[in-house]
Amino acid sequence: MRVLLLCSDAYGGHGGIALFNRELAAALVARPDLDELVIVPRVVRGEVRGVPPKVTFLADAAKGPLAYMRALARVHREKFDLAICGHRNLLRVTPKPCVLIIHGIEAWRPSRISLRRVRAVVSVSALTRDRFVEWSHYDGPTFVLPNAVHLDDYGIRPKNPRLVERFRLEGKRVLLTVGRLDAAERSKGFDEVLEVMRKLPEDVVYLIAGGGNDFERLQKKAVDLSLTSRVIFTGLFDEGEKPDLYNLADVYVMPSRGEGFGFVFLEAMACGVPAIASKIDGGREALLGGELGLLVDPANPAEIRDAILYQLAHGKREIPAELAYFAFERFVERVSGIVDAMQTSPSPRRAGRGPG
Repeated sequence: MRVLLLCSDAYGGHGGIALFNRELAAALVARPDLDELVIVPRVVRGEVRGVPPKVTFLADAAKGPLAYMRALARVHREKFDLAICGHRNLLRVTPKPCVLIIHGIEAWRPSRISLRRVRAVVSVSALTRDRFVEWSHYDGPTFVLPNAVHLDDYGIRPKNPRLVERFRLEGKRVLLTVGRLDAAERSKGFDEVLEVMRKLPEDVVYLIAGGGNDFERLQKKAVDLSLTSRVIFTGLFDEGEKPDLYNLADVYVMPSRGEGFGFVFLEAMACGVPAIASKIDGGREALLGGELGLLVDPANPAEIRDAILYQLAHGKREIPAELAYFAFERFVERVSGIVDAMQTSPSPRRAGRGPG
């Protein structure tokens, strides 16, 4: 079996979608009947490494629009048993009937894309699937494929003294949010946590981990709120530091408004960190509807403050057994089930409506 994956980024990429694509590749490679997986990335931001056997990663496609179109022309001439479009924005250039993967807020907003050649939709959360179906009127097969976590890569460990010193955390209780500081979205919940910090005990500090073009605004907001000594920005950090970074935290808090799922919740909980997520987006699914942590309304500052105080006082430092629901082994099973379903379904799908 040969599979084609068009995606925004994967190897050499940063962030949740790139990670999802790498995990998807690993799950496909785990199938004994896979002969080759060809991946065409739109961008490659860093060093390409860790490409598994049976994967042909066309990194040159990311060198510019002309290189990308050449790569698309190449795969259009080849025969594949399954084509996957890894992002809604790539659907217009996907050369074959495909399975469309949707991740979050990019699929919540109406657009005039055509879904006529979409064989099935795979969503990282039921919430994103439902919002997409509501505006698009898509009536074909849908699957929910939540993000996965490699539990063995994390775990509870002592606070790394080097990081404690770097971020001046000695004697502090730490709230943590990990995410891109994106001025175009501002939906992670950074502002919401900043706005309740002055109502929390003085020994509580807020660690914002990640980089982006909204840094200066958030930094200024911390100054305006007289929180300069209580808000620490890590900037971009090495992926290898993530387990140590999570283990600095006493509470992981992300009262977001636009998460399709929230892989960072899985990472935090895999380090035993009590979590707080949003009631109104995909974060609630990462916490299994509140079974794995507390859910809050991001528009309710008192609710956010009370949840933080509760987790600081009563949250247990333990890895919940229910987190196994998101283990990578379960992800592999789910991917295999989707591929099996596609092998027995007609292609292309003709019945669905969709705009355009």
